[in-house]
Formats: sequence, C-alpha cells, structure tokens
Amino acid sequence: MKSPISMETAIDEKIIFPPGITLSHNEQPILIPVSKSGHFTFENNYADPLPSLIEAKFNNDHIHVKMLFFVDSNFQLEGHNLVVNQLFSISNYGHPKLQFFLHTNDENICSELKNNPTTDGKYFAYTVKFKTDCTDGFPANINLEHIKIVQSFVWDIDPKTSRGTETTVQTTN
Repeated sequence: MKSPISMETAIDEKIIFPPGITLSHNEQPILIPVSKSGHFTFENNYADPLPSLIEAKFNNDHIHVKMLFFVDSNFQLEGHNLVVNQLFSISNYGHPKLQFFLHTNDENICSELKNNPTTDGKYFAYTVKFKTDCTDGFPANINLEHIKIVQSFVWDIDPKTSRGTETTVQTTN
C-alpha cells in the first residue's frame, strides 16, 4: 500500500507537486519538523491517504496551524521535515479560505515511505505545527483576518490526496 506522502510517478513519469505557494522564508521553503503522536490499527489498509485533523487560530497577524496526519509506512517520519503549500480559495458559500497541502519534496523520504509500507493495517500518527502570514495570491482588500475557514490535505505526489478536512479559524483576541 502506498503511503500518504510517498513518491509515485504519474503516467508520463513526472512528479506532481500540490498547487499553491510553498511557505517560505528568504525564498527558502520552511521545513516543518514532524513529531510522532502515536499509532493505531485498522483491519484493512486504505488505497488513499487518510484525512488529517486540523486546528487553526488567528493571532498577531498570523494563522497558527496544528495538523495531525496518518502514514501507513514503517519508515518513521519523526525527526524529518515536511513542507506546506498554501492556496487561497473561496468556499462553497463565497467566503475566503486557505487550503494547506502537507507534502515532502525530499526524494529520499519519498522512496523510504514507498519502500516500507505497513502490511498489517497499522498507521502512525504525526503532528506538525506551522504559522503563516503569507498573503501572496490574495485578491485586493482581503487579508488574513478575513480567512474564517482552513482546509488541510495530505498530498501524495502521484497525485493522490487525502480528503480535505475543514475547520473554522479561531481567534485568540
């Protein structure tokens, strides 16, 4: 079984990265450390990545995000870094929202995840935390204070993705 962030190639052998802008600092991708949060077992493995759980808060001109995601690989992600792409979009009800795509751009991690699948339905849970003040791609007169919904995806670069999980952005003010 494939891992949620494994490297599979598309029919034309191209790796497909998620849409949006990679969160970066000084033109370098922000590498987000991964923390192990436990594991659980299903009787079956699923063909597509499992949806993540997400929490978001607006505070001090940033949206702070905490994301719990699940990987069906014996390769341990703890101590490794992932990246996040951010995409501005509009919800079904016409409200501004941000979509976050968690993925890796490290070919070695992709290979390890792909080559070490679990076969017993075990999923390892991991947590990432990040914040964003990026407004690239936003329409005029929209800023982070207007974002009331965020949606997270775990992106497989073949590209299969988890079902998007939405949550409302809480404020700490």
